[in-house]
Amino acid sequence: MKSTRPVPTLAAALVFLLPPCFAEGHSSGIVRLRDARGPFVVTVFTSPELLSGRAADISVLVQRRDSNEAILDAAVSFVLTPPRGSILKHNDPMCGPRGSITTGLKDGQTIIPAIRGQSSNKLLYTALINFPLTGPWELDTLVRRGADSAKSTCEIPVDLPARALAGLVPFLAFPLLLVTLFAINQWLRAPHRRE
Repeated sequence: MKSTRPVPTLAAALVFLLPPCFAEGHSSGIVRLRDARGPFVVTVFTSPELLSGRAADISVLVQRRDSNEAILDAAVSFVLTPPRGSILKHNDPMCGPRGSITTGLKDGQTIIPAIRGQSSNKLLYTALINFPLTGPWELDTLVRRGADSAKSTCEIPVDLPARALAGLVPFLAFPLLLVTLFAINQWLRAPHRRE
């Protein structure tokens, strides 16, 4: 009598060899910077994974340094500097409120205002940003409130989209699939000894 064990094993092997489907969901983000400057405490949040060519939220929580109370009436903007050695072209898309983006500054910098009303969390100043280039971007967060101002700087990594690499998975998995199927075929054809 033949064993039926190879069928579930083969099914499990095929599931792991098929290319993955990528789901995009909302994530609370990760803290990229927490900095106390002047009268402010500035905390910068981004998506866990920033990908070139895809818009991502960058959010800032601005608090009073003496009481940690959220400040809701500040002017917040981001100054983005592309990776060193990269040249940001004028037609490379950057997101932000229409008519509010300033480009062409030194080193290809772009200034994008962060607006409190764009976030589901009304304590955060948020901007939707599309990074056209991969590599480590420099992010300066500028905060102004009355006569007080502060500048906090951090580096944020921007990677290639995973789908570009995932498109190669079927081509890389096909030889492995053929070898696996051949091994299963040979195992099924071999006479099994009773013990």
